[in-house]
Amino acid sequence: MLEKALSKNDFAAEKGPLEAIVRSLRPMNLKSLDDLDLNTRGRLITTLLRVQRQPKPALPEEGAAAPEAAATTEGTESAAPAEASAEAPAAEGAGEGAAPAEGAAPAEAAPAAPVVDPAKEKHGAWLDVMTLVGRVWRAAGDRERSQAAFTLSGREPTPEPEAPARSEAPRERSERPERGGPGERRERSDRPPRGDRPERGAAGAGERRERPPRAERPERGERPARGERPERAPMPELTGDWKEQATQLEGMGRTRDAARLYERNNGFADATRLFEAGGDLKSALRTALAGQDNDAARRLVGTLPPDQIGPTLEKAGAYELLMEHYVAKADFENVARLYERARQFDQAALAYERANKLTLARKAYERARDLPSANRIRGLEVKALVERGDRLGAATLLVAVGQRREAVEVLSPLPPPKAFHFMQRLTLEDEAKELAQRELARAEQEQKPAGRARWLELLGDTAAAAETWTQAGRKDKALPLYEKLGDLPRAAQIAEELQQRDKAVALYTQLNDSAGLERAKALPDAPATPPAADKSEAGDDADGVAASTENASSAGEQESQ
Repeated sequence: MLEKALSKNDFAAEKGPLEAIVRSLRPMNLKSLDDLDLNTRGRLITTLLRVQRQPKPALPEEGAAAPEAAATTEGTESAAPAEASAEAPAAEGAGEGAAPAEGAAPAEAAPAAPVVDPAKEKHGAWLDVMTLVGRVWRAAGDRERSQAAFTLSGREPTPEPEAPARSEAPRERSERPERGGPGERRERSDRPPRGDRPERGAAGAGERRERPPRAERPERGERPARGERPERAPMPELTGDWKEQATQLEGMGRTRDAARLYERNNGFADATRLFEAGGDLKSALRTALAGQDNDAARRLVGTLPPDQIGPTLEKAGAYELLMEHYVAKADFENVARLYERARQFDQAALAYERANKLTLARKAYERARDLPSANRIRGLEVKALVERGDRLGAATLLVAVGQRREAVEVLSPLPPPKAFHFMQRLTLEDEAKELAQRELARAEQEQKPAGRARWLELLGDTAAAAETWTQAGRKDKALPLYEKLGDLPRAAQIAEELQQRDKAVALYTQLNDSAGLERAKALPDAPATPPAADKSEAGDDADGVAASTENASSAGEQESQ
Protein backbone atom coordinates (compact mmCIF):
# COMPACT_ATOMS: atom_id res chain seq x y z
CA MET A 1 0.00 0.00 0.00
CA LEU A 2 2.83 2.41 0.83
CA GLU A 3 4.63 1.47 -2.40
CA LYS A 4 1.55 2.38 -4.44
CA ALA A 5 1.21 5.74 -2.67
CA LEU A 6 4.94 6.44 -3.18
CA SER A 7 4.68 5.82 -6.93
CA LYS A 8 1.93 8.47 -7.15
CA ASN A 9 3.38 10.96 -4.60
CA ASP A 10 0.07 10.62 -2.74
CA PHE A 11 1.07 12.04 0.66
CA ALA A 12 -2.39 11.57 2.17
CA ALA A 13 -2.32 7.84 1.37
CA GLU A 14 1.17 7.47 2.88
CA LYS A 15 0.04 8.52 6.35
CA GLY A 16 -1.88 5.35 7.16
CA PRO A 17 0.99 2.85 6.52
CA LEU A 18 3.48 5.08 8.37
CA GLU A 19 1.21 5.23 11.42
CA ALA A 20 0.94 1.43 11.30
CA ILE A 21 4.77 1.18 11.31
CA VAL A 22 4.91 3.47 14.38
CA ARG A 23 2.36 1.30 16.18
CA SER A 24 4.38 -1.83 15.37
CA LEU A 25 7.74 -0.42 16.53
CA ARG A 26 6.66 1.29 19.76
CA PRO A 27 6.00 -1.90 21.83
CA MET A 28 9.47 -3.24 20.85
CA ASN A 29 11.31 -0.50 22.84
CA LEU A 30 14.23 -0.52 20.42
CA LYS A 31 17.47 1.11 21.55
CA SER A 32 18.92 1.23 18.06
CA LEU A 33 18.31 -0.06 14.57
CA ASP A 34 20.79 -2.89 15.25
CA ASP A 35 18.19 -4.57 17.46
CA LEU A 36 16.19 -5.43 14.33
CA ASP A 37 17.09 -8.39 12.16
CA LEU A 38 19.07 -7.68 9.00
CA ASN A 39 16.18 -8.13 6.54
CA THR A 40 13.70 -5.95 8.47
CA ARG A 41 16.32 -3.27 9.14
CA GLY A 42 17.26 -3.01 5.45
CA ARG A 43 13.67 -2.77 4.26
CA LEU A 44 12.78 -0.18 6.90
CA ILE A 45 15.75 2.07 6.11
CA THR A 46 15.15 1.84 2.33
CA THR A 47 11.45 2.66 2.68
CA LEU A 48 11.94 5.61 5.05
CA LEU A 49 14.70 7.14 2.93
CA ARG A 50 12.50 6.90 -0.17
CA VAL A 51 9.65 8.63 1.67
CA GLN A 52 11.97 11.30 3.07
CA ARG A 53 13.50 12.07 -0.36
CA GLN A 54 10.16 13.12 -1.87
CA PRO A 55 10.29 16.78 -3.02
CA LYS A 56 8.52 19.33 -0.90
CA PRO A 57 5.40 20.71 -2.68
CA ALA A 58 5.44 24.46 -3.36
CA LEU A 59 3.12 26.54 -1.16
CA PRO A 60 0.92 28.88 -3.29
CA GLU A 61 1.03 32.63 -2.70
CA GLU A 62 -1.92 34.23 -0.89
CA GLY A 63 -2.39 36.94 -3.61
CA ALA A 64 -2.85 34.33 -6.31
CA ALA A 65 -5.35 32.35 -4.28
CA ALA A 66 -7.57 35.33 -3.40
CA PRO A 67 -8.79 36.23 -6.94
CA GLU A 68 -9.65 32.63 -7.58
CA ALA A 69 -11.70 32.49 -4.40
CA ALA A 70 -13.45 35.80 -5.30
CA ALA A 71 -14.27 34.59 -8.77
CA THR A 72 -15.70 31.44 -7.36
CA THR A 73 -17.87 33.43 -4.93
CA GLU A 74 -19.17 35.79 -7.64
CA GLY A 75 -20.06 32.88 -9.86
CA THR A 76 -22.03 31.35 -7.04
CA GLU A 77 -23.94 34.55 -6.28
CA SER A 78 -24.83 35.22 -9.95
CA ALA A 79 -26.11 31.72 -10.35
CA ALA A 80 -28.48 32.07 -7.39
CA PRO A 81 -31.16 34.35 -9.03
CA ALA A 82 -31.28 32.18 -12.12
CA GLU A 83 -31.88 29.15 -10.04
CA ALA A 84 -34.61 30.95 -8.11
CA SER A 85 -36.39 32.07 -11.28
CA ALA A 86 -36.26 28.59 -12.67
CA GLU A 87 -37.76 27.14 -9.56
CA ALA A 88 -40.67 29.70 -9.38
CA PRO A 89 -42.93 28.27 -12.13
CA ALA A 90 -42.47 24.82 -10.82
CA ALA A 91 -43.56 25.95 -7.43
CA GLU A 92 -46.68 27.67 -8.86
CA GLY A 93 -47.66 24.61 -10.83
CA ALA A 94 -47.24 22.37 -7.91
CA GLY A 95 -49.20 24.64 -5.64
CA GLU A 96 -52.54 24.82 -7.54
CA GLY A 97 -55.35 24.06 -5.20
CA ALA A 98 -53.01 23.66 -2.29
CA ALA A 99 -52.44 26.26 0.37
CA PRO A 100 -49.01 26.82 1.77
CA ALA A 101 -48.42 25.40 5.19
CA GLU A 102 -49.03 27.80 8.02
CA GLY A 103 -45.97 29.14 9.70
CA ALA A 104 -43.71 27.89 6.91
CA ALA A 105 -40.55 29.95 6.76
CA PRO A 106 -39.19 31.05 3.42
CA ALA A 107 -36.34 28.91 2.14
CA GLU A 108 -32.98 30.34 3.16
CA ALA A 109 -30.06 30.38 0.77
CA ALA A 110 -27.59 27.51 1.49
CA PRO A 111 -24.14 28.69 2.72
CA ALA A 112 -21.37 28.47 0.16
CA ALA A 113 -18.94 25.50 0.61
CA PRO A 114 -15.47 26.49 1.85
CA VAL A 115 -12.89 26.72 -0.91
CA VAL A 116 -10.09 24.09 -0.54
CA ASP A 117 -6.77 24.86 -2.14
CA PRO A 118 -5.30 21.52 -3.44
CA ALA A 119 -1.73 22.84 -3.35
CA LYS A 120 -2.06 23.94 0.28
CA GLU A 121 -3.67 20.62 1.21
CA LYS A 122 -0.83 18.68 -0.48
CA HIS A 123 1.76 20.83 1.35
CA GLY A 124 0.08 20.08 4.69
CA ALA A 125 0.00 16.35 3.91
CA TRP A 126 3.74 16.43 3.12
CA LEU A 127 4.41 18.07 6.52
CA ASP A 128 2.34 15.32 8.22
CA VAL A 129 4.31 12.64 6.36
CA MET A 130 7.67 14.12 7.44
CA THR A 131 6.42 14.25 11.05
CA LEU A 132 5.43 10.57 10.84
CA VAL A 133 8.85 9.69 9.38
CA GLY A 134 10.46 11.39 12.38
CA ARG A 135 8.26 9.35 14.72
CA VAL A 136 9.23 6.11 12.94
CA TRP A 137 12.97 6.92 13.22
CA ARG A 138 12.46 7.75 16.90
CA ALA A 139 10.59 4.48 17.54
CA ALA A 140 13.44 2.59 15.78
CA GLY A 141 16.06 4.21 18.07
CA ASP A 142 17.76 6.45 15.46
CA ARG A 143 17.74 9.91 17.08
CA GLU A 144 19.80 11.72 14.44
CA ARG A 145 17.55 10.75 11.54
CA SER A 146 14.48 11.41 13.66
CA GLN A 147 15.64 14.96 14.43
CA ALA A 148 16.41 15.55 10.73
CA ALA A 149 12.88 14.50 9.74
CA PHE A 150 11.30 16.69 12.42
CA THR A 151 13.42 19.61 11.17
CA LEU A 152 12.10 19.07 7.62
CA SER A 153 8.52 19.14 8.91
CA GLY A 154 9.17 22.33 10.90
CA ARG A 155 7.35 20.84 13.90
CA GLU A 156 8.60 20.12 17.39
CA PRO A 157 8.67 16.43 18.35
CA THR A 158 5.93 15.54 20.78
CA PRO A 159 6.00 12.57 23.19
CA GLU A 160 4.19 9.46 22.05
CA PRO A 161 0.73 8.99 23.60
CA GLU A 162 0.55 6.42 26.35
CA ALA A 163 -1.54 3.29 25.96
CA PRO A 164 -5.07 3.72 27.34
CA ALA A 165 -5.49 2.45 30.87
CA ARG A 166 -7.52 -0.67 31.30
CA SER A 167 -10.97 -0.03 32.61
CA GLU A 168 -11.49 -1.28 36.16
CA ALA A 169 -15.23 -1.73 35.73
CA PRO A 170 -16.28 -5.32 36.36
CA ARG A 171 -17.03 -7.26 33.24
CA GLU A 172 -20.65 -8.17 32.84
CA ARG A 173 -21.30 -11.85 32.97
CA SER A 174 -24.09 -13.67 31.30
CA GLU A 175 -26.86 -14.51 33.67
CA ARG A 176 -26.85 -18.08 34.81
CA PRO A 177 -29.51 -19.92 36.70
CA GLU A 178 -28.76 -19.95 40.37
CA ARG A 179 -27.42 -23.22 41.65
CA GLY A 180 -29.40 -24.73 44.41
CA GLY A 181 -27.93 -25.37 47.82
CA PRO A 182 -26.85 -28.72 49.21
CA GLY A 183 -30.34 -29.46 50.46
CA GLU A 184 -31.90 -28.75 47.09
CA ARG A 185 -29.99 -31.38 45.17
CA ARG A 186 -31.94 -33.02 42.37
CA GLU A 187 -32.54 -36.70 42.95
CA ARG A 188 -32.10 -39.17 40.10
CA SER A 189 -35.11 -41.30 39.46
CA ASP A 190 -33.08 -44.38 38.50
CA ARG A 191 -30.85 -44.26 41.58
CA PRO A 192 -31.84 -46.50 44.47
CA PRO A 193 -32.06 -44.98 47.92
CA ARG A 194 -28.84 -44.92 49.86
CA GLY A 195 -30.12 -47.36 52.46
CA ASP A 196 -30.98 -50.03 49.84
CA ARG A 197 -27.57 -50.07 48.14
CA PRO A 198 -25.49 -53.27 48.48
CA GLU A 199 -22.37 -52.99 50.58
CA ARG A 200 -18.97 -53.14 48.96
CA GLY A 201 -17.75 -56.64 48.34
CA ALA A 202 -21.23 -58.14 48.15
CA ALA A 203 -21.51 -57.69 44.38
CA GLY A 204 -18.77 -60.20 43.66
CA ALA A 205 -15.92 -57.72 43.43
CA GLY A 206 -14.14 -59.25 46.44
CA GLU A 207 -13.70 -57.95 49.96
CA ARG A 208 -11.80 -54.71 50.35
CA ARG A 209 -8.41 -55.17 51.98
CA GLU A 210 -7.83 -53.30 55.17
CA ARG A 211 -5.17 -50.61 55.05
CA PRO A 212 -2.21 -51.32 57.35
CA PRO A 213 -1.86 -48.91 60.25
CA ARG A 214 0.20 -45.85 59.36
CA ALA A 215 3.41 -45.36 61.27
CA GLU A 216 3.43 -42.42 63.64
CA ARG A 217 5.23 -39.38 62.43
CA PRO A 218 8.06 -38.04 64.52
CA GLU A 219 7.30 -34.80 66.23
CA ARG A 220 8.63 -31.75 64.52
CA GLY A 221 10.82 -29.47 66.42
CA GLU A 222 9.80 -25.94 67.03
CA ARG A 223 10.62 -23.61 64.19
CA PRO A 224 12.84 -20.73 65.24
CA ALA A 225 11.13 -17.40 65.33
CA ARG A 226 11.68 -15.33 62.24
CA GLY A 227 12.95 -11.86 62.69
CA GLU A 228 11.04 -8.96 61.28
CA ARG A 229 12.05 -7.86 57.84
CA PRO A 230 13.48 -4.37 57.67
CA GLU A 231 11.25 -2.03 55.77
CA ARG A 232 12.57 -1.16 52.35
CA ALA A 233 13.35 2.49 51.92
CA PRO A 234 11.06 4.10 49.38
CA MET A 235 12.52 5.01 46.01
CA PRO A 236 13.32 8.73 46.01
CA GLU A 237 12.01 10.77 43.13
CA LEU A 238 14.60 11.37 40.40
CA THR A 239 15.02 14.79 38.88
CA GLY A 240 16.77 16.33 35.90
CA ASP A 241 17.72 14.75 32.58
CA TRP A 242 18.85 11.16 32.17
CA LYS A 243 22.48 11.90 33.01
CA GLU A 244 21.51 13.49 36.33
CA GLN A 245 19.16 10.59 37.05
CA ALA A 246 21.95 8.10 36.31
CA THR A 247 24.28 9.98 38.67
CA GLN A 248 21.60 9.93 41.39
CA LEU A 249 21.07 6.16 40.92
CA GLU A 250 24.81 5.53 41.12
CA GLY A 251 24.98 7.58 44.33
CA MET A 252 22.21 5.42 45.82
CA GLY A 253 24.23 2.28 45.03
CA ARG A 254 21.80 1.15 42.31
CA THR A 255 24.60 0.67 39.80
CA ARG A 256 22.78 -1.74 37.48
CA ASP A 257 19.79 0.60 37.11
CA ALA A 258 22.19 3.44 36.33
CA ALA A 259 24.04 1.19 33.85
CA ARG A 260 20.80 0.37 32.03
CA LEU A 261 20.06 4.08 31.76
CA TYR A 262 23.50 4.70 30.26
CA GLU A 263 23.10 1.75 27.88
CA ARG A 264 19.71 3.02 26.74
CA ASN A 265 21.33 6.33 25.80
CA ASN A 266 24.42 4.77 24.14
CA GLY A 267 26.78 5.58 27.02
CA PHE A 268 28.45 2.18 26.73
CA ALA A 269 31.68 3.00 28.60
CA ASP A 270 29.84 4.10 31.76
CA ALA A 271 27.37 1.24 31.37
CA THR A 272 30.25 -1.26 31.26
CA ARG A 273 31.83 0.27 34.37
CA LEU A 274 28.58 0.22 36.34
CA PHE A 275 27.52 -3.28 35.24
CA GLU A 276 30.94 -4.60 36.27
CA ALA A 277 30.68 -2.81 39.62
CA GLY A 278 27.24 -4.38 40.13
CA GLY A 279 28.52 -7.89 39.38
CA ASP A 280 26.55 -8.32 36.13
CA LEU A 281 29.51 -9.43 34.02
CA LYS A 282 27.50 -10.68 31.04
CA SER A 283 25.79 -7.32 30.66
CA ALA A 284 29.15 -5.61 31.08
CA LEU A 285 30.59 -7.71 28.25
CA ARG A 286 27.58 -6.91 26.08
CA THR A 287 27.98 -3.14 26.53
CA ALA A 288 31.75 -3.36 26.08
CA LEU A 289 31.24 -5.11 22.75
CA ALA A 290 28.55 -2.63 21.74
CA GLY A 291 30.93 0.23 22.51
CA GLN A 292 33.84 -1.54 20.73
CA ASP A 293 35.95 -1.42 23.90
CA ASN A 294 38.10 -4.45 23.06
CA ASP A 295 40.38 -4.08 26.10
CA ALA A 296 37.48 -4.29 28.54
CA ALA A 297 35.89 -7.06 26.46
CA ARG A 298 39.09 -9.14 26.58
CA ARG A 299 39.19 -8.76 30.34
CA LEU A 300 35.54 -9.74 30.72
CA VAL A 301 35.75 -12.69 28.32
CA GLY A 302 38.07 -14.41 30.79
CA THR A 303 35.29 -14.41 33.40
CA LEU A 304 32.94 -16.53 31.25
CA PRO A 305 32.84 -20.35 31.37
CA PRO A 306 34.92 -21.82 28.49
CA ASP A 307 31.92 -23.35 26.75
CA GLN A 308 30.09 -20.00 26.63
CA ILE A 309 32.88 -17.82 25.22
CA GLY A 310 32.53 -18.87 21.57
CA PRO A 311 28.70 -18.63 21.33
CA THR A 312 28.64 -15.32 23.24
CA LEU A 313 31.23 -13.64 21.02
CA GLU A 314 29.69 -15.02 17.82
CA LYS A 315 26.23 -13.80 18.83
CA ALA A 316 27.67 -10.34 19.52
CA GLY A 317 29.49 -10.31 16.16
CA ALA A 318 32.87 -9.77 17.84
CA TYR A 319 34.78 -11.79 15.24
CA GLU A 320 38.16 -10.26 16.06
CA LEU A 321 37.95 -11.39 19.68
CA LEU A 322 36.48 -14.72 18.57
CA MET A 323 39.48 -15.23 16.29
CA GLU A 324 41.86 -14.48 19.18
CA HIS A 325 39.95 -16.97 21.36
CA TYR A 326 40.21 -19.79 18.78
CA VAL A 327 43.90 -19.08 18.13
CA ALA A 328 44.63 -19.21 21.87
CA LYS A 329 42.87 -22.61 22.01
CA ALA A 330 44.77 -23.80 18.89
CA ASP A 331 41.36 -24.54 17.35
CA PHE A 332 42.52 -23.87 13.81
CA GLU A 333 39.53 -25.55 12.18
CA ASN A 334 37.21 -22.88 13.61
CA VAL A 335 39.80 -20.24 12.70
CA ALA A 336 39.58 -21.46 9.10
CA ARG A 337 35.78 -21.28 9.18
CA LEU A 338 35.95 -17.65 10.28
CA TYR A 339 38.33 -16.89 7.43
CA GLU A 340 35.99 -18.66 5.01
CA ARG A 341 33.10 -16.55 6.28
CA ALA A 342 35.19 -13.47 5.49
CA ARG A 343 35.97 -15.01 2.04
CA GLN A 344 39.70 -15.01 2.79
CA PHE A 345 40.22 -18.46 1.30
CA ASP A 346 44.03 -18.34 1.25
CA GLN A 347 44.14 -17.78 5.02
CA ALA A 348 41.44 -20.40 5.53
CA ALA A 349 43.52 -22.92 3.56
CA LEU A 350 46.56 -22.28 5.78
CA ALA A 351 44.45 -22.76 8.91
CA TYR A 352 42.90 -25.97 7.57
CA GLU A 353 46.37 -27.24 6.68
CA ARG A 354 47.53 -26.50 10.21
CA ALA A 355 44.50 -28.37 11.56
CA ASN A 356 45.49 -31.34 9.29
CA LYS A 357 42.21 -31.09 7.36
CA LEU A 358 43.85 -31.73 4.02
CA THR A 359 40.74 -32.09 1.87
CA LEU A 360 39.26 -28.83 3.17
CA ALA A 361 42.64 -27.11 2.76
CA ARG A 362 42.91 -28.25 -0.87
CA LYS A 363 39.40 -27.01 -1.67
CA ALA A 364 40.16 -23.65 -0.02
CA TYR A 365 43.35 -23.30 -2.10
CA GLU A 366 41.35 -24.11 -5.22
CA ARG A 367 38.81 -21.39 -4.34
CA ALA A 368 41.70 -18.99 -3.82
CA ARG A 369 43.04 -20.04 -7.28
CA ASP A 370 46.37 -21.06 -5.76
CA LEU A 371 46.92 -24.15 -7.93
CA PRO A 372 50.54 -24.93 -6.87
CA SER A 373 49.46 -25.06 -3.22
CA ALA A 374 46.39 -27.13 -4.14
CA ASN A 375 48.61 -29.66 -5.96
CA ARG A 376 50.98 -29.78 -3.00
CA ILE A 377 48.11 -30.56 -0.62
CA ARG A 378 46.77 -33.16 -3.06
CA GLY A 379 50.13 -34.91 -2.92
CA LEU A 380 49.93 -34.97 0.87
CA GLU A 381 46.39 -36.36 0.63
CA VAL A 382 47.51 -39.14 -1.71
CA LYS A 383 50.37 -40.02 0.61
CA ALA A 384 48.07 -40.14 3.65
CA LEU A 385 45.52 -42.32 1.85
CA VAL A 386 48.19 -44.76 0.69
CA GLU A 387 49.57 -45.03 4.23
CA ARG A 388 46.05 -45.72 5.45
CA GLY A 389 45.60 -48.44 2.83
CA ASP A 390 43.03 -46.65 0.68
CA ARG A 391 44.79 -46.83 -2.70
CA LEU A 392 41.49 -46.52 -4.57
CA GLY A 393 40.82 -43.16 -2.88
CA ALA A 394 44.33 -41.96 -3.68
CA ALA A 395 44.00 -42.99 -7.33
CA THR A 396 40.59 -41.28 -7.54
CA LEU A 397 42.16 -37.95 -6.50
CA LEU A 398 44.85 -38.31 -9.15
CA VAL A 399 42.45 -39.27 -11.93
CA ALA A 400 40.24 -36.26 -11.09
CA VAL A 401 43.06 -33.91 -12.15
CA GLY A 402 44.13 -35.98 -15.15
CA GLN A 403 47.18 -37.68 -13.54
CA ARG A 404 46.42 -41.14 -15.00
CA ARG A 405 50.01 -42.41 -14.96
CA GLU A 406 50.41 -41.51 -11.26
CA ALA A 407 47.10 -43.25 -10.51
CA VAL A 408 48.33 -46.46 -12.21
CA GLU A 409 51.56 -46.29 -10.18
CA VAL A 410 49.51 -46.04 -6.98
CA LEU A 411 47.43 -49.11 -7.94
CA SER A 412 50.38 -51.21 -9.20
CA PRO A 413 51.43 -52.69 -5.81
CA LEU A 414 47.98 -54.27 -5.42
CA PRO A 415 47.32 -57.87 -6.57
CA PRO A 416 46.75 -57.81 -10.35
CA PRO A 417 43.04 -58.81 -10.29
CA LYS A 418 42.31 -56.12 -7.68
CA ALA A 419 44.28 -53.48 -9.59
CA PHE A 420 42.42 -54.48 -12.78
CA HIS A 421 39.00 -54.00 -11.12
CA PHE A 422 40.03 -50.60 -9.66
CA MET A 423 41.31 -49.41 -13.04
CA GLN A 424 38.03 -50.36 -14.67
CA ARG A 425 36.15 -48.50 -11.96
CA LEU A 426 38.22 -45.36 -12.55
CA THR A 427 37.62 -45.65 -16.34
CA LEU A 428 41.28 -46.44 -16.96
CA GLU A 429 40.26 -48.91 -19.66
CA ASP A 430 43.48 -48.83 -21.70
CA GLU A 431 45.66 -49.24 -18.63
CA ALA A 432 43.46 -52.12 -17.36
CA LYS A 433 43.66 -53.92 -20.72
CA GLU A 434 47.41 -53.50 -20.82
CA LEU A 435 47.71 -54.98 -17.32
CA ALA A 436 45.48 -57.95 -18.25
CA GLN A 437 47.47 -58.74 -21.39
CA ARG A 438 50.73 -58.56 -19.46
CA GLU A 439 49.40 -60.94 -16.80
CA LEU A 440 48.01 -63.29 -19.48
CA ALA A 441 51.43 -63.54 -21.14
CA ARG A 442 53.03 -64.21 -17.77
CA ALA A 443 50.51 -67.02 -17.01
CA GLU A 444 51.21 -68.66 -20.38
CA GLN A 445 54.96 -68.40 -19.79
CA GLU A 446 54.63 -69.95 -16.36
CA GLN A 447 52.19 -72.59 -17.72
CA LYS A 448 49.35 -71.73 -15.35
CA PRO A 449 46.12 -72.64 -17.20
CA ALA A 450 43.90 -71.45 -14.39
CA GLY A 451 45.55 -68.03 -14.36
CA ARG A 452 45.36 -67.87 -18.15
CA ALA A 453 41.64 -68.77 -18.07
CA ARG A 454 40.95 -66.08 -15.45
CA TRP A 455 42.63 -63.31 -17.47
CA LEU A 456 40.88 -64.45 -20.65
CA GLU A 457 37.60 -64.16 -18.78
CA LEU A 458 38.51 -60.66 -17.49
CA LEU A 459 39.43 -59.58 -21.01
CA GLY A 460 36.00 -60.70 -22.26
CA ASP A 461 37.17 -63.72 -24.32
CA THR A 462 34.53 -66.01 -22.82
CA ALA A 463 34.85 -68.88 -25.34
CA ALA A 464 38.61 -69.18 -24.91
CA ALA A 465 38.23 -68.89 -21.13
CA ALA A 466 35.64 -71.73 -21.05
CA GLU A 467 37.85 -74.00 -23.16
CA THR A 468 40.88 -73.20 -21.01
CA TRP A 469 38.96 -73.96 -17.79
CA THR A 470 37.89 -77.29 -19.30
CA GLN A 471 41.47 -78.15 -20.24
CA ALA A 472 42.59 -77.22 -16.76
CA GLY A 473 40.15 -79.72 -15.27
CA ARG A 474 37.89 -77.01 -13.79
CA LYS A 475 34.63 -77.89 -15.47
CA ASP A 476 32.73 -76.23 -12.61
CA LYS A 477 34.25 -72.92 -13.77
CA ALA A 478 33.55 -73.66 -17.44
CA LEU A 479 29.87 -74.56 -16.92
CA PRO A 480 28.53 -70.97 -16.34
CA LEU A 481 30.65 -69.69 -19.21
CA TYR A 482 29.20 -72.23 -21.70
CA GLU A 483 25.73 -71.34 -20.43
CA LYS A 484 26.54 -67.64 -20.92
CA LEU A 485 27.70 -68.35 -24.48
CA GLY A 486 24.42 -70.17 -25.22
CA ASP A 487 26.12 -73.54 -25.78
CA LEU A 488 23.45 -75.41 -23.83
CA PRO A 489 24.31 -78.97 -25.08
CA ARG A 490 27.89 -78.57 -23.87
CA ALA A 491 26.70 -77.01 -20.60
CA ALA A 492 24.20 -79.89 -20.02
CA GLN A 493 26.92 -82.48 -20.74
CA ILE A 494 29.29 -80.85 -18.23
CA ALA A 495 26.50 -80.61 -15.59
CA GLU A 496 25.83 -84.37 -16.09
CA GLU A 497 29.55 -85.14 -15.78
CA LEU A 498 29.74 -83.07 -12.59
CA GLN A 499 26.61 -84.92 -11.36
CA GLN A 500 24.77 -81.66 -10.75
CA ARG A 501 21.34 -83.26 -10.95
CA ASP A 502 19.09 -80.14 -10.78
CA LYS A 503 21.19 -78.18 -13.24
CA ALA A 504 21.33 -81.07 -15.70
CA VAL A 505 17.56 -81.64 -15.46
CA ALA A 506 16.91 -77.93 -16.15
CA LEU A 507 19.25 -77.80 -19.14
CA TYR A 508 18.00 -81.07 -20.72
CA THR A 509 14.40 -79.88 -20.21
CA GLN A 510 15.24 -76.64 -22.00
CA LEU A 511 16.79 -78.66 -24.86
CA ASN A 512 13.81 -81.12 -25.04
CA ASP A 513 16.33 -83.98 -24.82
CA SER A 514 14.31 -86.86 -23.32
CA ALA A 515 17.24 -89.30 -23.21
CA GLY A 516 19.45 -86.77 -21.45
CA LEU A 517 16.60 -85.93 -19.09
CA GLU A 518 16.25 -89.58 -18.10
CA ARG A 519 19.99 -89.80 -17.44
CA ALA A 520 19.88 -86.59 -15.38
CA LYS A 521 17.00 -87.84 -13.25
CA ALA A 522 18.98 -90.99 -12.53
CA LEU A 523 21.85 -88.96 -11.02
CA PRO A 524 22.25 -88.97 -7.23
CA ASP A 525 20.65 -86.08 -5.30
CA ALA A 526 23.86 -84.94 -3.57
CA PRO A 527 26.20 -83.04 -5.93
CA ALA A 528 29.65 -84.42 -6.46
CA THR A 529 32.60 -82.66 -4.82
CA PRO A 530 34.36 -80.40 -7.34
CA PRO A 531 37.94 -81.29 -8.18
CA ALA A 532 40.58 -79.85 -5.91
CA ALA A 533 42.34 -76.80 -7.24
CA ASP A 534 46.07 -76.40 -7.17
CA LYS A 535 47.80 -73.71 -5.14
CA SER A 536 48.06 -71.24 -7.99
CA GLU A 537 44.34 -71.50 -8.71
CA ALA A 538 43.54 -71.06 -5.03
CA GLY A 539 45.68 -67.95 -4.97
CA ASP A 540 43.87 -66.54 -7.99
CA ASP A 541 40.50 -67.18 -6.35
CA ALA A 542 41.67 -65.49 -3.16
CA ASP A 543 42.80 -62.48 -5.19
CA GLY A 544 39.37 -62.26 -6.80
CA VAL A 545 37.57 -62.38 -3.45
CA ALA A 546 39.95 -59.79 -2.01
CA ALA A 547 39.43 -57.57 -5.05
CA SER A 548 35.65 -57.48 -4.60
CA THR A 549 35.98 -56.92 -0.83
CA GLU A 550 38.54 -54.12 -1.16
CA ASN A 551 36.48 -52.57 -3.92
CA ALA A 552 33.50 -52.20 -1.59
CA SER A 553 35.56 -50.95 1.38
CA SER A 554 37.45 -48.41 -0.73
CA ALA A 555 34.17 -47.15 -2.17
CA GLY A 556 32.88 -46.46 1.35
CA GLU A 557 36.10 -44.67 2.33
CA GLN A 558 36.01 -42.53 -0.80
CA GLU A 559 32.40 -41.47 -0.15
CA SER A 560 33.34 -40.47 3.41
CA GLN A 561 36.08 -38.22 2.02
